[in-house]
Amino acid sequence: MFTHRPTHQPAAPDHLTLPDAALQRTPQRGNTARERGPSARSVVRGEVVDRIVDVCLHRPDVPLIVVTGPAGIGRSTALAQARLRLTDERTTTVNVPIPRRECDAAHLAARLADELGAPPARGDFATASFRRLLAALAGQPDRLVVFLDDAHRINPESAGAITAFLNALAGTRITLVCAARSGAADRAGLDRLAGNGLVHEERLRPLGEAEVEQVLAELLNAVPAPGMAAALRNSCRGLPAVIEAAVEGYLASDCLRVVDRRVHLVRDRAPHLSNTHPLFTDLCEPKSPARAVLKSLAVLHPLGEAAPSLIADCVNRGEDEVREILRALAEADVLLRGPQPNSWRFRVPMLATVLASCAGPFERRRIGLLAVRALWNGAPCADPGYLPERLVDAGRLVDPERAAAQLLERSASDAHEDHEVRWLLAATKLTTDPARRAVALHRHAVSCAVQQRFGSAFESAALALRTLPHALSPIAEQQLQLVYVAGLAEHGDATALQDFVREGWRSIPGGAASRIVTRAAALCLLDRWQEAHEQLAAESEQWRSESRATAAFGQAIGRVAASMLGAASGQEQTEDDASSAAGPVKQLVTNALHLRGAAELGDPGAHEQWDEALDTARSTMAAATVHGRAPGRTPMYREAVTILTARGQLNSARTVLDEARSQHLLLPHLLAAPAADLESTLGVHDLSRTLIEQGLARAGADGIVVGTDELWLRLAVWESRHGNAAAGRKCAARLKRIAERLGTPAARRNHLLARVLVERDPVAAREAVELSRSRRRKVELARTALVVAESGLGDPRLLREAYRTFGELDALIPRARLRLLMRARNIAVAGRSATLAENERLLATLITDGLTNQQIGVVLGTSAKSVEGRLTRFFQRAGYQSRAELATAMLRGAAPASA
Repeated sequence: MFTHRPTHQPAAPDHLTLPDAALQRTPQRGNTARERGPSARSVVRGEVVDRIVDVCLHRPDVPLIVVTGPAGIGRSTALAQARLRLTDERTTTVNVPIPRRECDAAHLAARLADELGAPPARGDFATASFRRLLAALAGQPDRLVVFLDDAHRINPESAGAITAFLNALAGTRITLVCAARSGAADRAGLDRLAGNGLVHEERLRPLGEAEVEQVLAELLNAVPAPGMAAALRNSCRGLPAVIEAAVEGYLASDCLRVVDRRVHLVRDRAPHLSNTHPLFTDLCEPKSPARAVLKSLAVLHPLGEAAPSLIADCVNRGEDEVREILRALAEADVLLRGPQPNSWRFRVPMLATVLASCAGPFERRRIGLLAVRALWNGAPCADPGYLPERLVDAGRLVDPERAAAQLLERSASDAHEDHEVRWLLAATKLTTDPARRAVALHRHAVSCAVQQRFGSAFESAALALRTLPHALSPIAEQQLQLVYVAGLAEHGDATALQDFVREGWRSIPGGAASRIVTRAAALCLLDRWQEAHEQLAAESEQWRSESRATAAFGQAIGRVAASMLGAASGQEQTEDDASSAAGPVKQLVTNALHLRGAAELGDPGAHEQWDEALDTARSTMAAATVHGRAPGRTPMYREAVTILTARGQLNSARTVLDEARSQHLLLPHLLAAPAADLESTLGVHDLSRTLIEQGLARAGADGIVVGTDELWLRLAVWESRHGNAAAGRKCAARLKRIAERLGTPAARRNHLLARVLVERDPVAAREAVELSRSRRRKVELARTALVVAESGLGDPRLLREAYRTFGELDALIPRARLRLLMRARNIAVAGRSATLAENERLLATLITDGLTNQQIGVVLGTSAKSVEGRLTRFFQRAGYQSRAELATAMLRGAAPASA
């Protein structure tokens, strides 16, 4: 029967970070980013606060300090931090809140007198207010600092009285610290006061990318993924309050995941904030007409000069009133004039994003309807993606067939994958025409599959195959069948896929030949490569004669299965692969089925750029918590564990390894090699051998040859180190047969290295080095050199070259092993101070990673007592009080102090 699986719900991920005291976990396993911290914005204003405090304490001739900057720049935070510092210095401080309405000098004096505890006085209000204030100030024997936030609310007409008041304060022990929005302060008055030496001004600047990274690390206790800080900095214009609100909104939208101390955006959702969020309150009153105008403008501003009239329809107000509100918002520094007359845009793009996300379903549909009508009536818009977005919002309020047609047309030309998926999904819901709906479902399923979103891909593929089989072309039908089985595999439970292989494949819509190819793909996804290969070979004539698409898919899958088994496919590359079906074949077989680089899965030098490889792995693991886990990511997990182990992040490596083992993955024996290396690094050599043997047994049971050469090489290493020469020679002989069968350079290299280990053969050593060098893979060459060096071979130049390569990769543990080997052979290691610093960094990395003293001793080749002494000296030099403090510093990018 046509197999169904449960509704797609990605499994909640384990928290893929280390168990450090410095890292906090949230109760929800699905969202590992912690709640924002209250002091996040203060971490980047330390120098400003230092200068404010210095003037307050040591410059009695300056009675006024003014902190300026746009809304959201962090003026209030700077004042709060300065007041806290002054309180620590035992300086008396007073905070005078200024109401939202304009406040004149008399009312300000009265509020300050109230804060100072002055008794009430009779007479004219203004006169009495100033008399009370002067009396209160005269009674202050100690230094006093008065903080006035939002000083731009003071009535401009009071400038003269305030200037006179400041002149009277000059030389006293009283300082006023004010915060005012840029553009709102009386520049002429400030300049006059500055000319008289009575004012010190601090203009807060937008944060740079590095500062945004620092804020994000403080907010989320994790380092932002590459590009995240730059994107937030640009969309928030470097304003700390907006950045903090955006992070809060992304948390509310469940868009953030932390993997290995890196935080990632994993959903194509806008950050969501409540309508009462303080960020919006700072812009305008919550129930004022301006709030409704801003929300509408957030969606409609790309329409330029057509926007004001549309906003008037949305908020049920006159167009002239709307224009006046927009002008007032521009004066308040919220909006900027657009390139066309009567057009407007947001000074901070993120404000438009979060305001638009506040619109309710009806508001969104209403605004979308008005925008679509305007565009269909000829309103210009420079953004080609704007109409499809509004069509998605408007839904069936507009002509659904016309909307579906335009969504299909636009998605075919848009390069943004998230947009394409969203528009295609909307098209499938809008159209009732069978042919158009079949096209939309097919394209949506394929697009999701290419992006490894197999949960969504499965749903569309199943719906199209079940409801519209006669409207699908042969190539679309074959593609959807393959996407369907890939979705079954992604679910993480192989039961549904096994049911499909047993009986479900017989009832899936389509011809007999396409079902044969689809069942073969399902067998591959179950790691039953031998059965898949045999089925394709036995029924070759049937699936080859059906259609060009089916033949091309069958050939591609057959070649992959043959490579896994270490056998020739017996299938020649035909012209079909260059036909119109070639693109979909290549794309789906290598992406949807995720069998990329199958013939090279046993190659240890696949990634030359380790930082990039780790970033990709973390990003993929983070996205998998939302979009589902593809079964073909074993090489990615293997490489991540290998890199983390080499860099001394051993518990991180184990966490990633456990994550991989918890899933249904193809070729699980590929994980045995890095798992064995991890245990060997920690000195658990017997377990290391057991893992190797288990990997070989699993590969043998599945009939798989690819990747076993790495395991036989490690077994040869184990036997050689334990003095079992005969067993080592058997491993080398087995490796020779595997290398001949696979015929890959990687397998031949491993055979040569086995001969080096077992026979100490200098000829094999030279051949292995030459082979690695000819492939122009620096990482592979460095690993080869390390094995050769540990066998007592290799010239000094080769070891120095490998040492440099491992340094470029930040491979701390191989570097440490090479240093020991080089010293044992009297090969000088250049840079004593750099070496000492690197030793300190390795020690700090192992501490941060949560290793015990005994484990650190094993890794470093010393005793636990020696490690204890080194740790004591290290903490004294570096100034850290605990492991948790060091872990926090390492997270923030602080390098340990060198010896």
